[in-house]
Amino acid sequence: MSDRFDVTAVTFHFDPVCPWTWRTAQWLVDATGRRGIPLAYRAFDLTDGAALDELPAGRRPAAAGSRCLLRLAEAAHADGRDALTGAVYAAYGAAVHDDGAGPSPELAERCLAEAGGAEYADALHDSALDRPVARAREQAQEFSGKDAGSPVTVLVTSGGERGFFGPVVAPQPTGADADRLWDAFVGAASVPQFFELRARRTAKP
Repeated sequence: MSDRFDVTAVTFHFDPVCPWTWRTAQWLVDATGRRGIPLAYRAFDLTDGAALDELPAGRRPAAAGSRCLLRLAEAAHADGRDALTGAVYAAYGAAVHDDGAGPSPELAERCLAEAGGAEYADALHDSALDRPVARAREQAQEFSGKDAGSPVTVLVTSGGERGFFGPVVAPQPTGADADRLWDAFVGAASVPQFFELRARRTAKP
């Protein structure tokens, strides 16, 4: 692969409510961490900014919890604190998707406090951040198209940016499998004529 497509950073647009996104995140944290590649977290609101009381009652607690973390992601990203979002999402995702905890704003608050981010406590409930959250979704869709959801993974290279919906994995690959997926993802992104590859999902997240 030419030097032009050396990956210098990755931006991960996510909604913490999505279990598929959680599996991708675990793979991506490992893949970028072992390569020393900075990982930024940006919002992808799967509710597209819908008022919580307009959602089905059963979805509201999860959507409310997600909205808290999405606001945090944008506030922290603006301050260069993506690592804080990563730590909070790691705790929140593990609790919800691995341990069966109920998603909620209260859980988001606890995960933030445990990550040492008390200065961002107000951001979780700051509706003024809903505008940058919406803009982050729009930026992700400039890569993925409007028919795709969370996650969207954007590779930053010396020659520009290339992003896709996914990759979708279940469970997250590890070891040599994780490395092969990274190489395949970067390789596909380096081909400007490539747009989409999809398979039927035969596993649960």
